[in-house]
Amino acid sequence: MSSKITAYIRLIRPFNVLIVFLTILAAAILAGGEFSQWWRVLLASLSGALIASGGYAINDYFDVEIDAINRPERPLPSGAITKAEAWWVWRLSSSAGVIISAFLGPGTLGIALFWVLSLYFYGKRFKQTVLVGNFIVGIATGLAFVFGGVVVGHVERSLWPALFAFLVNLAREIVKDVEDREGDARGNARTLPVVYGVRPALVLATLTIMALIGATLAAYQLGVYNQRYLMVVAAVDVVLFGVAMSIWKSTAPSHLRRLNTLLKVSMLGGLVAISIG
Repeated sequence: MSSKITAYIRLIRPFNVLIVFLTILAAAILAGGEFSQWWRVLLASLSGALIASGGYAINDYFDVEIDAINRPERPLPSGAITKAEAWWVWRLSSSAGVIISAFLGPGTLGIALFWVLSLYFYGKRFKQTVLVGNFIVGIATGLAFVFGGVVVGHVERSLWPALFAFLVNLAREIVKDVEDREGDARGNARTLPVVYGVRPALVLATLTIMALIGATLAAYQLGVYNQRYLMVVAAVDVVLFGVAMSIWKSTAPSHLRRLNTLLKVSMLGGLVAISIG
């Protein structure tokens, strides 16, 4: 495989894109999707994955100066891909995702357009605004579950998973801001840790994780999910609690990056819990 193709693959974050694909797929199944709807579910998953790919490309496009400090090995700051090439990846991938969503109905088209616009303006402007960018990413991720629910006609069954996804990704974004604070400060990005300091950011990340743990337990207490769900989600909550405590031990970027990976893993654990519950 040529170095150019490898750079394009790294640009779109294939592991994260796969998570988006599987999340929408799981969301549709959990919302009561039937086998006869398999083609709609697969198209919806592909649509979301394409839009996510474009979102990563446009994010790197706007972040090239900051990434030169925080992540110089990324395709753009390393010179493996030009800004013009990343721009075309965003345009083509996002357009393909929106076109596919249009075939599935007005609800999916509306969410797809929101994703494309919010990811673009997140990278261009809102990422540099205190907490606004964090909430945009959280909402966009939560909408993946709503997207899956809409495509099979049972959006009401996707609301709890959407809430979980919103909270875990809000926490991830805040922790990531602490991790990237040095480069963000040099790039004049007005993130929470840059403007108000690391401690308020850690407090908010901790509270968000605790709210997530509370929400997962509330779903069981309210009878939304059964005891099998509780058994798995309890293990996930132990991991989440450990992350909430560990972010206070060190704010070294390498340490926070590992914790962010654990938060990603907890998302997969949560999907398993919901699936069996």
